[in-house]
Amino acid sequence: MSNNTSEPHIETLSETENFDVQKIGEPDGETIYYLQLGRATINFFQEEWDEFLAFADDIGQIKPEEDGYYSLQFDNVDIWLDGEDWAEFKNLVLGLKK
Repeated sequence: MSNNTSEPHIETLSETENFDVQKIGEPDGETIYYLQLGRATINFFQEEWDEFLAFADDIGQIKPEEDGYYSLQFDNVDIWLDGEDWAEFKNLVLGLKK
């Protein structure tokens, strides 16, 4: 019996102890990026990923809110990171530049 379904191509672009970014090449030719922050996963299509990379260029300029947390906002998702998680997130994003 032959199986004509293609498996997606998965590439890890950057990873830290708790976070990672994967690029998934779907069999239909579409590319989806997965940003995994602990238990949360955010999916990006190419245009959204390009916007994320533009944000990443300025990551060193981002300051914490008054409560000390860093805020990330994606379409319908808000994420708050404490200083330790923010440092790990920055390392993840800087790993994309390599």
